[in-house]
Amino acid sequence: MEGTRSEGPITKVNIGRLTNSIFVFTLLLLFRNVRTPTFGDYIGNATANDFGLMQLPDIVSFLNAFIIIAMLWIVLFHVFHQLQKIDRPYLYLHLITLMAVIFIPVSSHLNVVFPGKSAFPVLFNLNMLIIGVLLLLEWWHISRDPEIRTPGINPWQMQCISIKMLYIPVTAIFGIVLSTFDLPYTQGVYFVTILAFALTSLYSRNREKHRLRGIS
Repeated sequence: MEGTRSEGPITKVNIGRLTNSIFVFTLLLLFRNVRTPTFGDYIGNATANDFGLMQLPDIVSFLNAFIIIAMLWIVLFHVFHQLQKIDRPYLYLHLITLMAVIFIPVSSHLNVVFPGKSAFPVLFNLNMLIIGVLLLLEWWHISRDPEIRTPGINPWQMQCISIKMLYIPVTAIFGIVLSTFDLPYTQGVYFVTILAFALTSLYSRNREKHRLRGIS
């Protein structure tokens, strides 16, 4: 309680709650983009199969964006937990990152509304590039300031996190390049990012276990 009072109203707890709220709001926006049957569809004599085919791009876009948002939630809190206390540079970076996250449902849905237009997949990947760069800046700020960083993080762990922070910007640049060729479902490249995160985490845990065994 003493630490909370000394930090004022902007505490880790409050920022964590705000972050979760923004992600919940983003998922609600994402869900609203999934088209549901309307009276006009039935008047147009659309069969269940016809409507299912109409809905398929929305569902694929929803699943892709949902997985990407879930990945960002995990990565963002992974960085957040390396933080001991909030300072102004981190706060500003974090708020801008959350604002960029809110645009994911919008940029993702534009791919469905305007298929075959490379500008909209580029817009989505550009949004992801901004988020990736902001997360990288958040971690860079934390890693260079031991006063705000959680104590006990060893150099190998810091190096591992630094590597992870490069995955999203690199994938976004690759996605932008693919989008210029009007390739469908370029959002799928972020599944490679998720796999890279998982493999890096697994390798990091195994190395940390070997290190601890060596000490004991």
